[in-house]
Amino acid sequence: MLRAGSIALFCACLIGLALPSSPARAGQEPAGLSKLKHLIFIIQENRSFDNYFGTYPGAAGFPSPLPCLPSMWYPSQCFPPFPDHSDSNAGGPYDNEYQLSDIDGGAMDGFVIEREKELKNSKCKPQDVGTNKLVVINDDEVGPLLAKCTMDVMGYHDGTDLPNYWAYAQQYVLMDHFFESIHSQSHPSHLAIFSMWSAKCAQLNPPDVNSCVADGQPGNIWGQKGYNEPYLWTDITYLLWQNSIDWRVYLDGGLGTLHDHDKVGAIWDVLPGFEKVQEDGQVGNAENYLLPDFFNDAAAGTLPPVSWVLPHYYDSEHPQASIAAGQTYTTSLINAVMSGPAWKDSAIFIVWDDMGGFYDNLAPPYSFDTLGLGIRVPSLLISPYAKKNYIDQQVCSTDCYLKLVEDVFIGGARLRSTGRSDPRADYRDEETAYGNLANDFDFVQPPRPPMLLSTHPMTMLRKEPTPPTMRYIRR
Repeated sequence: MLRAGSIALFCACLIGLALPSSPARAGQEPAGLSKLKHLIFIIQENRSFDNYFGTYPGAAGFPSPLPCLPSMWYPSQCFPPFPDHSDSNAGGPYDNEYQLSDIDGGAMDGFVIEREKELKNSKCKPQDVGTNKLVVINDDEVGPLLAKCTMDVMGYHDGTDLPNYWAYAQQYVLMDHFFESIHSQSHPSHLAIFSMWSAKCAQLNPPDVNSCVADGQPGNIWGQKGYNEPYLWTDITYLLWQNSIDWRVYLDGGLGTLHDHDKVGAIWDVLPGFEKVQEDGQVGNAENYLLPDFFNDAAAGTLPPVSWVLPHYYDSEHPQASIAAGQTYTTSLINAVMSGPAWKDSAIFIVWDDMGGFYDNLAPPYSFDTLGLGIRVPSLLISPYAKKNYIDQQVCSTDCYLKLVEDVFIGGARLRSTGRSDPRADYRDEETAYGNLANDFDFVQPPRPPMLLSTHPMTMLRKEPTPPTMRYIRR
């Protein structure tokens, strides 16, 4: 049961509809960007927009009537979105080919079928439609198989599960047309987060950047299994280095291997693998700073101009990690900035790197190249200058984050200006079809005071395993 204070916080999110944005003109910069001294990017994992904000008032969430997706296992049934208060979710497949099938040419109807294909060769059998229960072959393995067999790609959470995230949306900016830069999984997504591109390079010894070809499945992960050939194309930190702009990556638990759940793996912390980071002597910026350093820097006012904070698995909200733990972790980071001297000139962005197999109803509007855009993900902006209760309907992705970095700290110089040529089809920071995140700020207003939230809010999230079921409707 929710306590009165938590109910009040949730209800506060529902007072009035959030204001949608008006169309923005590319290249139009409001005065005041120079007031921002710190851009902080909190990168979480594997959630679609509808999975977290599909019922948020005023946002481009679920349409009415609710969509009902087809099933391979049950041709006479279809599956609509349903409220899911499970603290741990399973999600579905989300690699390049699965996202393209989910999108299905804009129909956005492949999520259930792709999850069924994923389970086809496992120990999970189809649901018994009569009882709405999934059958597990070996009763002795019900515990570990429960999450594996769960069909929850159509499930969604709301403000009773996510009171802090919804409170941030109500008080600051929620972006409801924010898409993954690449229709693929975490490794290429993180490459794009830092460089606006993902590629596979054919000639590595000697390295030749012109051998790199755009690829949503780049394969080898730098730093894993003895693979130490660098990512050859240009990342944003090279432009920062050229302009003497300090940056850091703060690691939750330190840098680990791909399967160290209590550390950040190289699939997420990709910056140490970039050739220019190594040549600049700045690998330590991406490897040496831990979560306590972030809290200390926030308290002391020594945060760098640009920082990224990467979680370990247990704090990431990645299926099957705890949503509550992720919300606690993220809130603690935001509280730290709000409690320190940097709050008055900071902008904090929260984004979930890919869609995790969860349903979303809004098709990516166009594709810049073979890589994307991918399926929509949540993104929030929190700043003393952020517009209040504002829904940004501009099309954007994490590429827009890097453009904002360039606009705030480098006078609008773009990645192309580094003097290094990439064989990429385009530089996403030059893409005029994107919106402009500068329009989410109101620099005329005085800096707004901080809004400190409980790191352990009361929620409707259930810790106990949820029966692996999914609601259906007979056609």
